[in-house]
Amino acid sequence: MERSIWLVRYERVMLGADVVEQRLRNLLLPGVRRLGLLPILKKLRASIRPRHESVPVAPGQDGDDEHRVSDYWGQQFQAMRADNSYWLNNKLVEESTYRLMTDAPTHWLGWLLHEYFAQRTFERSLSVCCGDGAHEIQLYASGKVRYVSGVDISAGAIAQARARFESAGATQDQYRFEVGDVNNLTVDGTFDLILSTGALHHTTNLERLLSAVQGALTPDGYFVVVEFIGPDRFQWTDRQIEIANQVLRAIDPAYLRDGRNTRFERPTVESMLACDPSEAVRSSEVYPLVKRHFDVRYERWYNGTLLHQLHPLLRTEWANQGKRDFDSIVRLILLLEDLLVKGSLLPSDFVFLICQKPASGTRRPA
Repeated sequence: MERSIWLVRYERVMLGADVVEQRLRNLLLPGVRRLGLLPILKKLRASIRPRHESVPVAPGQDGDDEHRVSDYWGQQFQAMRADNSYWLNNKLVEESTYRLMTDAPTHWLGWLLHEYFAQRTFERSLSVCCGDGAHEIQLYASGKVRYVSGVDISAGAIAQARARFESAGATQDQYRFEVGDVNNLTVDGTFDLILSTGALHHTTNLERLLSAVQGALTPDGYFVVVEFIGPDRFQWTDRQIEIANQVLRAIDPAYLRDGRNTRFERPTVESMLACDPSEAVRSSEVYPLVKRHFDVRYERWYNGTLLHQLHPLLRTEWANQGKRDFDSIVRLILLLEDLLVKGSLLPSDFVFLICQKPASGTRRPA
């Protein structure tokens, strides 16, 4: 999710459940942000639903959070990609982020396949928490991956991933997508390319997942990680909060969401658990644990320590509209954030890693 949940109660009363649901959708990143969200949305709906109106529940799914979450997230990926309040949907932020990741303004996956792996093709890829297959169809279309596979908790997302490949004319021996929980991942066979984009910071059993990935990776294979590694449960540091609020005070309210002054705060752990128990569950441990299990061949920080939180608080309907004053504000926040990270005054909350399994016999400290 992209901003503190402390606004939800106010919005629930003043704006209505439909608006609250849309904003919650806007605030959650594509990834595995699924567990526990649908029940709270149902509660918000019920709070304003006429008493005579029943809430439809599919047969056999009453009380089954996993099915509800799966169904909900199966519908959200396309909506999120069109939402300007999500920071990486702002073209200025997207380009800046890609430059931090790869020194190029284009998508990191294209760079990975055609630049970093310019002389390499792959037999089998596995995507952990593949969502609706948006990255995976790029792997297939590149012609550099013979067999593409993925696992995700959302049955709806998996159906969309399969549909993408069917529409692209892929044959059954070229792809496979399955519903599964990465906390209990069982991998069949080996892979020379494994991707995790936004999955690890939603994983409780990181050690088990990383061990499974390590065991499934061929000796010459690569594990690619694109991840949030900031504070657990979004418990932002005092310095982050102080700087973010200084920035907000410096911006004319006309450029802030709803045209009014606002304040950035950390959410309570209780509100995080109520919204999504998997969100940033062990995010601060992701980076050291990946380095414990793998040899890192390429490492780039791509910040997000300020703009990830501040962008949804801006008047984001002006994003990608060519409004030079609004765009200048975004560029200045990007510049400030980068200077603070490079000056070691703030850490980067996101990292891009290309890893390999350690050489045989190499041990990592426990």
